[in-house]
Amino acid sequence: MSRIAQLTQRTNQFNCTTLRRAEGDIRQLLTRSEILTVSVGDRFGDYGLTGVVVFEQGESSLHVETFLLSCRVLGRGVEHRVVARLGQLALERKLEWVEIHFNPSPKNKPTFDFLQSVGEQFRQSLNGGYVFRFPAAHAGQLTFNPPNNELEPASSPDHATPTQHATSNSQPAKFSLCRQIALEFNDPAKIHARIESKAVIRHGNQASYIPPRSELESQLCEIWQRHLHIDRVGITDNFFEIGGHSLLAVRLFAEINRVTGKKLPLVTIFQSPTIEQLALHLAQGHGELSRSLLVPLQPKGAKPPLFLVHGAGGDILWGYANLSAHMPDDQPIYGIKSSGQAGREEFARIEDMAACYVKELRVFQPHGPYYLGGYCFGGNVAYEMARQLHASGEKVAFVALLDSAPANAGYERIHWWAPRYGLRFARNLYYWLSDFAQQSPKERREFFVRKLRVLGRKITDRRGKRTVDLEAVIDVSHFPENELRLWRIHLQGLIDHVQQPYPGQVTLLRTRGQPLLCSLESDFCWGRLAQRGVEVTVIPGSHENVFMEPNVRTLAKELGFAIAQAQKENR
Repeated sequence: MSRIAQLTQRTNQFNCTTLRRAEGDIRQLLTRSEILTVSVGDRFGDYGLTGVVVFEQGESSLHVETFLLSCRVLGRGVEHRVVARLGQLALERKLEWVEIHFNPSPKNKPTFDFLQSVGEQFRQSLNGGYVFRFPAAHAGQLTFNPPNNELEPASSPDHATPTQHATSNSQPAKFSLCRQIALEFNDPAKIHARIESKAVIRHGNQASYIPPRSELESQLCEIWQRHLHIDRVGITDNFFEIGGHSLLAVRLFAEINRVTGKKLPLVTIFQSPTIEQLALHLAQGHGELSRSLLVPLQPKGAKPPLFLVHGAGGDILWGYANLSAHMPDDQPIYGIKSSGQAGREEFARIEDMAACYVKELRVFQPHGPYYLGGYCFGGNVAYEMARQLHASGEKVAFVALLDSAPANAGYERIHWWAPRYGLRFARNLYYWLSDFAQQSPKERREFFVRKLRVLGRKITDRRGKRTVDLEAVIDVSHFPENELRLWRIHLQGLIDHVQQPYPGQVTLLRTRGQPLLCSLESDFCWGRLAQRGVEVTVIPGSHENVFMEPNVRTLAKELGFAIAQAQKENR
């Protein structure tokens, strides 16, 4: 474990003495970073140093790497003042964003709950965690606005100063519920549970209420009512329509596992969003994993559905859920997760994988026209599905390749002798460095360490066989072993696969930057395979963050436009 990781783990104990010691240590370790210290005082005395924020200025953002607060000041508006101060600093420096990086741990759930409450719309998945990318102007105006009278701004401390400047006393503050909770408990989980117990109960839709009909449905209704803070939940109420979201689903499913003894994957809530459907799902013995590979991400609408194939690793939620939220409301979207994610044996060959997905697809939609797509690895599978569907006589109206390059079609070869290759290489290097500079210092350090390890293995490995080295692609520390197994299978399948010609057209939505060592073809060499040509659209962002705000909005806009054009041509 790195020295910085040790400090972060140590300071998660929310001890002020530890915070003081950690501040000095972090200052020595992160000489390029800046630090805000948080001092709090009220009529009962001065708490002294109660928080530390470590951040660094990037090209257009303040990158927050460490956000530590003592539990004694949680829920009193101090967190809001810290984020507001960061936003003000960003504006003073003419920066557009405040990026707060969050990696989950058992002890930092209160931080996540706070960030979720003030910035859910700015949350983006990143390397097993999240980054909350606040617009600087929004962050600078953040205020403490509790949802009910018990949690008023008056409960804020007399002074909470998230800077290095001296604090100044003001009028005494009201000793309210949040302050009592913060002083009564010394554990973040207990504080969170107590605040949850004081939440306002909402009224459900009485007109459409259908009561539970079995003991299992009654148990599920009670769980939903407790977590959604609704007085009455009917068995046909849709989880997402009554206030549910993916974060709440994690807590919901944890309790369902405790009560029923059956563990559900998170994608189940998309497939069974009502009590009635979920109870049937559990009663049929599908508790561990859903056997269906199709996951409805946005099932509403009468248009032909778009099917998006999973990327390497088999998951479809981290990126496609973000994308679906910005697509037209009347465009149905379904994700295709891998066989391994559904508890089946994973396919080693892309041809076999595509054949399986085509079979699932045709059960749901027997005949075309079909609209397919996929990101990176998923684009290769979607392309192969299109080939197989076309070979069987079915019509494929649209194939979207989201920053996806074909396997073994010449894209990996470096044509250094080609005219203007040097100019294209220099331009691509500039894009690569610009994207790299947007990463946090920690991410840049980890990148170089990983690449050095990969290079060392390449030098010492004399077997000559082309095998996948996961660290060349991802940080393996951010994934559980079951997902890493799927990553290995998928990437090895990509190495072994050779794409064949397709007698149709494909749409490539690609970022401006490409890998440093490749042919640098503008169409990623898909033009050599798609006989009716390639429609290329350049989208903002890098390969790693196309599904993150604000890039995902542009991706959704361009993808929606391309689908609309294909639908118009196939009426």
